[in-house]
Amino acid sequence: MKLRSPLWDMLIALLAAKRSGNQLSMSDLCLMSDAPESTALRLIHQLREKGYVEMVADRSDRRRTRVSLTGMGESQFDQYLDRFDPA
Repeated sequence: MKLRSPLWDMLIALLAAKRSGNQLSMSDLCLMSDAPESTALRLIHQLREKGYVEMVADRSDRRRTRVSLTGMGESQFDQYLDRFDPA
């Protein structure tokens, strides 16, 4: 299911990855966003600047960068989703 924003698609993918103990590569996120690569990269860097994601070099391939949701990013996402919880 695609939401209407590449940012939301990336955030949901990052949250799912974090909760399953995985990280996504920058290229994974660019492909998932279904947006031009320059737009996707700009959004990823904006998330990093706000402290919602962290970027680290891949240990097995230094040419790749892994992206993961920070604790703060996960907390902010959960708080946002809680606003819509009918319980």
